[in-house]
Amino acid sequence: MTYRDRSRLLDLYFSLTYFVTLAFCSSFLQKTDFHNVKTAFFSLAVFLTYGFIYLLPAYVSTRFFHYLTGKTFGRNEKKQLSSVLTHGLAIATTSLTIILLYADRTIYNLLGFHFNGFVWNLLTTPGGIESMGTSDAAFLTYALIIGGIICTLSLLLWLLHAFVTRGLPHPPGKQQKVYLYFAVIFLMLTCGERITYGVSHLQGYSPILVTANYYPLYLPLTFRGLAQKMGIDVARKDNLSIDVRSSSLNYPLHPLQVAPPAKPLNIIWLVAESLRWNMLDPEIMPETFAFSQKGRRFTQHYSGGIGTREGMFSMFYGLYSHCWFSFLAEKRSPVLMDELQRQAYQLSMYTSAEFSYPEFDKTIFAKVPDERLHKHNEGFGWQSDRKNITDMLDFLKNRDTAKPFMTFMFFESPHARYYFPEESVIRKEYLKELNYATMSLEKDIGLIFNRYVNACHHQDSQIKRVLDFLEQEHLLDNTVVIITGDHGEEFMEKGHWGHNSNFVEEQSRVPLVLYVPGTEPGVEDRMTSHVDIAPTVMKLLGVQNPPEDYSLGFDLLGEQRRQYTVLSDWNRICYVDRNYKAVYPYKGPPVQNIITTKNDEPVGDEAAFNASSRDNLVKVMGELGRFNR
Repeated sequence: MTYRDRSRLLDLYFSLTYFVTLAFCSSFLQKTDFHNVKTAFFSLAVFLTYGFIYLLPAYVSTRFFHYLTGKTFGRNEKKQLSSVLTHGLAIATTSLTIILLYADRTIYNLLGFHFNGFVWNLLTTPGGIESMGTSDAAFLTYALIIGGIICTLSLLLWLLHAFVTRGLPHPPGKQQKVYLYFAVIFLMLTCGERITYGVSHLQGYSPILVTANYYPLYLPLTFRGLAQKMGIDVARKDNLSIDVRSSSLNYPLHPLQVAPPAKPLNIIWLVAESLRWNMLDPEIMPETFAFSQKGRRFTQHYSGGIGTREGMFSMFYGLYSHCWFSFLAEKRSPVLMDELQRQAYQLSMYTSAEFSYPEFDKTIFAKVPDERLHKHNEGFGWQSDRKNITDMLDFLKNRDTAKPFMTFMFFESPHARYYFPEESVIRKEYLKELNYATMSLEKDIGLIFNRYVNACHHQDSQIKRVLDFLEQEHLLDNTVVIITGDHGEEFMEKGHWGHNSNFVEEQSRVPLVLYVPGTEPGVEDRMTSHVDIAPTVMKLLGVQNPPEDYSLGFDLLGEQRRQYTVLSDWNRICYVDRNYKAVYPYKGPPVQNIITTKNDEPVGDEAAFNASSRDNLVKVMGELGRFNR
């Protein structure tokens, strides 16, 4: 094959691969509101231009290699080898591009966000992939899909090779005209969508800003700085902006003053993965619900985020979880765990996931000796939960009764793929095999939810084992029991499945049962937060400092009442009060602030929110940086 024929082959191949790329991006286009002409034009322009942009690295690298080998080998005997290498590079780079787009599309359809820092952390941190609960069947399905992509592109190149080598006529000059037409169309479309986004950002026009988020790696262009320089009046936007990664810590603000109680209380801390608030129900979790009547049950309780790291961080540190990055960087443990160790509590921590993902061995339990961190995560989640509870009960039986103890358990049963044995089935109709690659959320979500209910019911049976032991050993007279979830779980009620995507009630609200000996039982319908748990426990440990010295929470057993709370995820802050919910980016590309009612309904009059919540938002701005130098 001549150099010119190979050039023609590559052009044809990348032209057809462009349409394959568009096919894989079509699910992003389908989310567009085509009744809005401006939004439809913008989305279609991004769809067509970014299909080319996604392929551009593959095209440039292949053409450059083709040019180098053509200059180097020319007409000598290595010419055939250069063709093989060039064709192989074309297949490899385009396959990688489309596989990455397929992976991003899968992540977005399942979780509601694109490949980002969170996903990279998931892939690179030990235990991250395992935390997703992906089955062998799903891995096999994905492997077949990836193999199919590579084989399809290889077949396409082979067919085009046969077409080109037949020596079919190629009118001179026509190729250059096609390139020119394409360049003009591309320039018009890309300039059009750039300008449309910039003007929409200036005006705060939400449909365009939201649509841009559908496309992976979209690079926004804004005109705010230019408009201000030109003297155009630009409306000021409220934004909770703080660089959480670059700030050193000032934590706690003052040394702790502690008067340990003469009779210290034991602590049992039970946390369930993905346990949302309405699972604490007499049918689904009868044993836990019955126990809640002996203590305090908080019905309007919020996690500190919509992911595990945020939920766990907020409950142990008593801080908004945007601080996670700073504490991880400094490997700083919470003062709560430090105080427990200072008071010589016997510690024993258990998980059916990993202590390394998220990095709790470098944050919450950074100072806990490794021999006190126990994990068992072999087999299904329900099997791991049973084994860990057995080990926890063995620890309690063999402890030194002259010293107080603190033990923690992280349950995996309610985590996707939602694990349970047959005897825990209370919803008979459920999806028998949850395969991420083949399931249909539209058709299967009801059956998936039933799996979740059955898994929560199984977890209840394991909590019962702990509660029964405490009853039998008369330990409830001197033991604090905390039962909660790290975050919630959505089942398409607001458009998504799982968690880590949006701050809706289903993903952010969790149950909280707090049992403290000698405290009057009751049901609390006021707003509470995970950040309130740490200061509550600290007071029971005899800490005299006011909570604001080391946390952003309140004592749940005190008189103070919460007017608002704050949640975080990988790059957003969510403010919640009794009427509204507002989401702000605190790092990453500029996106539109989202304001809804507390129950996630659209807000017609944002001015009412600004008027009623401005004082609280000012307080939040101060709280976000309280423990940073």
